[in-house]
Amino acid sequence: MTASAPARVTGLTALPPRTVEFRGARGGQAALTWGQQGIWRSTQWLDDGDPYFNLAWTLPVTGAAGLDAVLRAVGRLVERHETLRTVFVRDGDGTSQRVNREGRLTVGVYEAAAKPMSAAKALAAELAATGFDYAAELPIRCAVVCQGGRPRALALALSHLALDGWSLNMVAAEWPRLVAGEDLPGPDWQPLDQAAVERSDPPPGGQALRHWRTGLASAPRSMFDFPAREPEEPRFVRHGMESPAAAVAAEALAARHGVTTSSVLTVASAALLAAVTGHSTAALQLIVSNRHHPGMEAMAGPAAQDGLCVIDLEAGTFADALRRGHRRTMATYRNGHYDPALVLAAWEAEAWDRGADIDLDAFFNDVRQAGRWQGLPPVDPGDAAALAALRGRTRTFFVGAYSKVKARIFFATGPAPSTCEFYVLVDTAFLPGDVAERMLTGLEELLVRALSEEVPLDQVAKVAGLDPVRRPAGWTAIGHDWVDLPESEALLRRVCGTDPAAVVVEDSGDDTADGAAARLTGYLVARPGLDTPEAVHAAVMRAAAGRTDVLAPHHYVLCAAPPADPTGWPACPRLIEGGGRTPSSTMTVLGR
Repeated sequence: MTASAPARVTGLTALPPRTVEFRGARGGQAALTWGQQGIWRSTQWLDDGDPYFNLAWTLPVTGAAGLDAVLRAVGRLVERHETLRTVFVRDGDGTSQRVNREGRLTVGVYEAAAKPMSAAKALAAELAATGFDYAAELPIRCAVVCQGGRPRALALALSHLALDGWSLNMVAAEWPRLVAGEDLPGPDWQPLDQAAVERSDPPPGGQALRHWRTGLASAPRSMFDFPAREPEEPRFVRHGMESPAAAVAAEALAARHGVTTSSVLTVASAALLAAVTGHSTAALQLIVSNRHHPGMEAMAGPAAQDGLCVIDLEAGTFADALRRGHRRTMATYRNGHYDPALVLAAWEAEAWDRGADIDLDAFFNDVRQAGRWQGLPPVDPGDAAALAALRGRTRTFFVGAYSKVKARIFFATGPAPSTCEFYVLVDTAFLPGDVAERMLTGLEELLVRALSEEVPLDQVAKVAGLDPVRRPAGWTAIGHDWVDLPESEALLRRVCGTDPAAVVVEDSGDDTADGAAARLTGYLVARPGLDTPEAVHAAVMRAAAGRTDVLAPHHYVLCAAPPADPTGWPACPRLIEGGGRTPSSTMTVLGR
């Protein structure tokens, strides 16, 4: 297996590549770990060869180590960490991880005319610009950059299926010791070990599954239940911000309210998203590192999974939301380790009961080490003039545009220790691209304003300078969900073919149903194939797949004939009625 690339980087001269042979302690094949499954599903959503999940990484070579010593260190790194000699193969049961016990890796060698670290970073980006062949290629490509014949840096391209941010820090800590020739003890835990634990009986994660079920039941089915717009090209845009003032404000708010800065940023992101989309409850998927679980702290390989965080923004101030939201974020981080198949089943069950696909493609990822900043400027957050001067150092910038991303919106921190490095990616099919930048400056304004005054939650959009989406006539709130009633009725009519049908907002008689008394009742004429609520609900759910504007009726009433007046459906003689979600024994059968 080879892993080199042509050097198109200015100032680099290619030398003959070298081959590194490796032999690890073991090989083997197992199911994907839960962390690997999350990355794998995302890679399959992309086009073949898409490098979105590649990581470019550069490690310095210090001291007087020669090329042979550096190559030996590369070999020892691959031998130590099974994840670096793993391929991912499809089989009859899906996809497996296969660890090669031995093999060889081709390492490029280049001579830099000047600035070898800069050249290595450019070379790493070049190595990472092409997607990996996961079944045939090791998840590592590397090259040594020399100056004057002496190695100065190692350029790496790594698949996210092999390493995550935590693992990169592990490798960075090991690297100088390996180059120096230290005989490091082998890792105690590898992905093969993790896969065995996750397939134990019973598997871990029962509490996390209950957390997901509770969150799914209380979350909006989508934060983007409003009319789509013509997307920009490319469709997904990402903007970034560096704001030491936002960091200072977040630290002060965290101390004042007894929460973490991660919770401050999470709740602020949720409040901005809810303000723009017209919701009083926000649902974000948090990227949970899971490194607090036994063994996983020392494992090189992806461990993170998505955790569902549902934050109440119904009433009160931003400070109130911080206290409520902190409890939810902490619960989410505690419950991020679970069997994805069981969560998917819970997700689908909730969608079936809710009456529409659940779209929770809104994410937050805090990548900071230990979840805090280490080197903030010494500014008194109570000194308004000093804080204002600090805001003069805020910088926003365009990061990039992408044609395909599995997210409607993605909030993320960066690793910078002395400023709030923050990013927002938006799907322009729902929000204009410039909303990403305005959310960044709005985040800073919200945090700084909350230091000196109570910010009502219903004023967040105004404070942040954001324009809430406008839903046209016909849209109404049913519980946590916004619904286009005319389109929902049109959908039922299409399912019924040429027969008439109607969708009516009625009182459910239960104030706790979906968080409100209102429910949608669908009226239609029974016919072969559509003669039970279950059959109708199944047909409506198939027709509504992927849509965020419609909702299946909560209750179906099947009649023998349509009324003469379109408004007369509730008075029609009824054959059978029910929700269509439960077995027929729970339905009410009339006139039979």
